[in-house]
Amino acid sequence: MEDLFFAGFFLGMMAFAGLFIIAGIVLFILQAIGLFNIAKKEGRGDIAWLAWIPIVSQFLLTYLVEKHVHEGLRGKVTLLYGIAIAVSVFFGYFLPFVFFIPIAVLCYALYFIAELYSDNPLFHTALALVSIGCSIPIQIFMFRKNTKPLVNESVGEGT
Repeated sequence: MEDLFFAGFFLGMMAFAGLFIIAGIVLFILQAIGLFNIAKKEGRGDIAWLAWIPIVSQFLLTYLVEKHVHEGLRGKVTLLYGIAIAVSVFFGYFLPFVFFIPIAVLCYALYFIAELYSDNPLFHTALALVSIGCSIPIQIFMFRKNTKPLVNESVGEGT
């Protein structure tokens, strides 16, 4: 009787893990489609295929916003993200909240993508922060159909 309980418990845990794996694959595919299309719209069709490589796609997200971020971080967001991942891997065991640093950098990058492709970038960033980054793939997939850019770049040019 006890063996049957443990077998059922193990089967239930395997089904639960399988559900998470399937959800992760679906979210990755949605993000890859969205990032691929956004990279093409940003004029980076030469590297748009990087959206289909699992870890590199996150670096592509930060790379696409390099020229849109605050002036002090221009050209450094991708490097900052790489350092954040390294710090998270090496010190995550000793400092439990270090895990959230790469997520914060991704949410920072998402803000600037949302600023270009959405009417409400703050909402999308807050949603990504509250969901600990789990909503980012869905949001990027939603942004893929928006025209670039929603922000009027000709403001202040006297047109």
